[in-house]
This record gives sequence, C-alpha cells and structure tokens, in this order.
Amino acid sequence: MPPTAPCRRWWRPRREAEAMAQPVRALLVDDDPVLLALLSAFLDSRGYAVAQAPDGQAALALLEGGGFNLVITDRNMPRMDGLALCRAIRARQDASYVYCIMLTASVDQQSLVDAMEAGVDDFLAKPLRPAELGARLRAAERVLALEARLAARNEELTGAYAQLSRDLDLARSLQLAQLPAPQSFGGVHLEGLFEASSFVGGDLYDYFALGDRLLAFYLADISGHGVAAAMMAVSAQHQLRAVSQQVVRAIDPGAGLQQAAVEIVTRYNSRFLEMNDSSLYLTLVYGLLDRATGTAALVSAGHPPVLHAAAGSPVFEPVGQGSLPVGILPDPGYEARLVTLAPGSRLALYSDGITDCSGADGEPFGLQRLQDLLAAGRSQSPAAGFAAVREALHGWHHGSFEDDVTLLLLESR
Repeated sequence: MPPTAPCRRWWRPRREAEAMAQPVRALLVDDDPVLLALLSAFLDSRGYAVAQAPDGQAALALLEGGGFNLVITDRNMPRMDGLALCRAIRARQDASYVYCIMLTASVDQQSLVDAMEAGVDDFLAKPLRPAELGARLRAAERVLALEARLAARNEELTGAYAQLSRDLDLARSLQLAQLPAPQSFGGVHLEGLFEASSFVGGDLYDYFALGDRLLAFYLADISGHGVAAAMMAVSAQHQLRAVSQQVVRAIDPGAGLQQAAVEIVTRYNSRFLEMNDSSLYLTLVYGLLDRATGTAALVSAGHPPVLHAAAGSPVFEPVGQGSLPVGILPDPGYEARLVTLAPGSRLALYSDGITDCSGADGEPFGLQRLQDLLAAGRSQSPAAGFAAVREALHGWHHGSFEDDVTLLLLESR
C-alpha cells in the first residue's frame, strides 16, 4: 500500500476559507521517511507545494534556490540538526520571511528557549496530532499572509520613494540652476556658495543689475526645510526681482539708496503677507549698490548682519543689526545702513546654517570661526574661500548639515 493511504484515514482534508493569496511552498526536513510522507500528504491536501530533505545540510541546499516560505523540521537529525538549520535560515538575507516550525519530543522549558533563540516560530510535539497540526499551519498561514501583504506594501513604498527621489533630484537641479553664476558687473564681482541640508533647500541668493548704475544683491533664508521652503525660495526670487525693478523705476532719483532699499524690502514684505497663508517666514539681507559711487545700502530683516572687510584690511566686521523677518508684521519699520566699498573691499552675506552648524560636542561653529576663515582667504579668490569654508564645516560637522549652508561674497575690484 502506498505510504499516503493511511494518511487519508488519519485526517479529513480541509481547505481553509482564508487561504493565502499566494501558495505556501513548504520544505519538510526529517530523517524519518514515513513522517515525511505523512506530512507531505497533509500539506498537499491544503494546496501547499512541498519538497523534502533528510537533514539540515540538504535543506539548506534546497533553500539556496529560494521560494520557500515555510520550513517544518525535526530537531534531532544527522549532519545538521534543526536548531542549526533555523540559525542558518535566520542568518540568510531572504527576500521574504521563512516561517519555521520545529518537531520535537522535548517540551521542557530549556528546549523551548533554545529553539526560540535559534529562530523557531512555532512547535509541534511528537507524536503528531492532526488537529494541532492544522491549527499550527493556520497560524503560519496568517503570519505569511501578513508578511506577503507587508512585502507588497514595502515594494509599493520602495517604488514611490524611488519616484520621489527622482523628483527631488530634479527639483534640486532646477533650484541650483536658479542660482546665478559667478558674475562681474564692471568693477564689482559676486559669487555664491550653496549647500542644501536635504534634497532641496530654503536658502537662496541672487544679484542683478537695475539700470546702468544700480546693482541689487541679497541672501534669504526661508524658515523650515524641504519642498515647501524650496518652493517659497523660488517665489521669493521672482518677487524680489519684480519689486526691485518697480521701486527703482518709480522712486525719485534724488531720494537716495537708503530709501530705495527700504522701500523694496517693505513692499516685498507686504506681498509676502498677501500671498502666503502658511506659517512660513524668511530672514533677508538686501543690498543696493551704486556702482558709480561705491556706496551700498544694506537692509537686514531678521538676518545675520553683513560682514565688511575694508580695502587693505583682512578683518571682517559686522555692519548694522537686524530687524523683524519678512512675513511677521505688515509694517516692521525696516532701516538701511550705508557702507562705502572702495576697490579691494569685500562684503560677505551668510546664512545661520554656517554659524549654527554644530560639532560633535554640540558646540556651534560660530561667527568668529567664519570671520577667521574669511580673513585667511582675503587674498584668495572667492572660489578658494568657499572651498576653505566648505572643508572647515564638513570637518566640524560630520554627515549632512542640519541647515542649509549659504555664503555670498561681493568684491569691489
């Protein structure tokens, strides 16, 4: 009589109503061929795909082919026992979870602890009982079904994350493309450094000519990080350019740089409040330079003060003090400070992502270190100075920056 005949009298085959969406591929591991035949027939009646191995080493060879999600193994076997097999399974990097059930005649506490530490999920005591075997398999099916759903969800999330990463990479490229390239306007040279703390950042700088004499330049820092701040930065760039053009065309030429600079920042603040219904705001330092006289008017809206190094001096001194950020009050009362830029002088506009950058012990990089770096690079090109600042910051703070790092240098030549 075939070995499966007694099995048909041993139990009545059942098909579970809650069958898994994908079939179970079971690997039976035991050195007893009769028990393997009994288990194979039982699992086959439930729609499982079944393979057999006489010991742990043979089972591992079959597992190399992949696809198994259930292993039922005896504890005591030649060459490799069930505990060693389960430990080897848990050490593998399988694409999906493998549920392990151990057959054992030892049900003492230490044996169960050893099995669980080896990675066993469930136990079947010998001799086997059909009702208990069916219950154990139903529990395995629920776990494997849940794991399959989680794997499918993870695959969807992985795909969504990959698409998001591609979109953010594109957004980063577009944001960097919006920043102006190093440029000279007659005897004035401007160049910037920008390094975002994430894919996209909330800092920006810009500079552009306003007619034949005036030159506008600024550095802004949007509150927060990520996509929302980056979108606000793009809007700020367009709005500041538009407002600057409107004010310069409309204002009385004899009114002076200070009034024009204050009017530009004040109008932009009003537009920001009208158009922005979120909690975002920004700090801004805005400069308006008369290239004919070398005089610049600087307005600081909640931003760190501009650093100025006079011609022939390596020392960078702060100019003025900040007021309220843009987007807080409708009439913040901005003021402008004048500074004369003789040939050989420099201005440095920076974001607090530099000075607040924390070291391993939490100490901020600080203004003095930035001033020292700028002073050391006084005779170098702006590009060399940026390289020194970047190197110092990465040496100070290992890993990604917590905030965007932005620096703009203006040099009168």
